[in-house]
Amino acid sequence: MMIAVMAVCCLTANAQKMRHPAGKATIQPMIGLSYGTLRGEYKTTSGTIKYDNDDPRYGLAIGAEGEYYFDNGWFSLSAGVLYMQQGCEIKSVTTKLDFINIPVLANFYVAKGFALKTGLQPGFLVSAKEKGVDHKDVCNTFNLSLPIGLSYEFKNGITLDLRGAASMTNLIKDSDNMKWYADGGMLTIGYKFELK
Repeated sequence: MMIAVMAVCCLTANAQKMRHPAGKATIQPMIGLSYGTLRGEYKTTSGTIKYDNDDPRYGLAIGAEGEYYFDNGWFSLSAGVLYMQQGCEIKSVTTKLDFINIPVLANFYVAKGFALKTGLQPGFLVSAKEKGVDHKDVCNTFNLSLPIGLSYEFKNGITLDLRGAASMTNLIKDSDNMKWYADGGMLTIGYKFELK
């Protein structure tokens, strides 16, 4: 991934690829579809068993992001606050995991309006339910994930954003032989307002 990011930097270092002037900032309300899955692994006496045989849970993604544009014409930093409904469905049983995620992203503009993005996403679990039973007490409330995605901003400021995020934090609290990772992503539409 780092090699890909460096290649993007080299290819676009001298290009003016942004719709917003250098030194400007935007705020973008956004809403759309979120999805979540769970990855797991169990340690047994015979070895480690990996599990990822589940269906996504689809839900709501809503929030806002701010973005600051640098003077090199192809790079910006953004940070946001997003409410996302994640989890999974296993044999018609829905595990509902709702997070407040705070994505902090580096955005690489490889063409005008078109950005590739990656960074870190701290998240905070606000609800964990299955069949109406609250399981938040057995879950870690903090989740750190690695997001990667792309977006396109139209000339009128409307922006489409697609991203996924792989969790790096065990969802299960105080467990050495069982690990669950709450992966997620979203497809949103937003509108960028330029701040003066």
